[in-house]
Amino acid sequence: MNTFDKVIFVCNGNTCRSPMAATVMANLKQDIIAESRGMVVLFPEPYNPKAVAVAAKHNMIIPNNSAKQLLNEDFGNDTLVLAMDSSMKQKIYDEYSEAINVYTLSEYAGEPEQEIKDPYGKGIEEYNACFELIYRLVSNVAEYLDKLSEEKEDKGEEQ
Repeated sequence: MNTFDKVIFVCNGNTCRSPMAATVMANLKQDIIAESRGMVVLFPEPYNPKAVAVAAKHNMIIPNNSAKQLLNEDFGNDTLVLAMDSSMKQKIYDEYSEAINVYTLSEYAGEPEQEIKDPYGKGIEEYNACFELIYRLVSNVAEYLDKLSEEKEDKGEEQ
């Protein structure tokens, strides 16, 4: 059983899905660091305005940041890395020698068959549907992380 101090959400360009997921986690669980990264970030592009608008519609503010590349330094025993799909998870393990604690968001949320499709280039409705799916999955992850913390505290009291 591992507890985590940080969760990093990873998508392709770090402009849509992973910033939305990190924002949801930061709103649900203030006791954990929630960040986002991209697999292919060529320059520090601002977050997608549709992703920012959809989050705002749900009363969540995506921080005024720009895209960041996933790096080997991002991995650690106390860091959970959640990719948006299974091919991305595999690519992380293939390309990063320090990769540990990498799962898909849906598998860690208990819905391993659920795909989180990239809304990039699509309409606001697709962004909203993506946000709502991410919100549900991140909520499940937050609840699970709370249970892990409680179990760790209970074991600490027994010793």
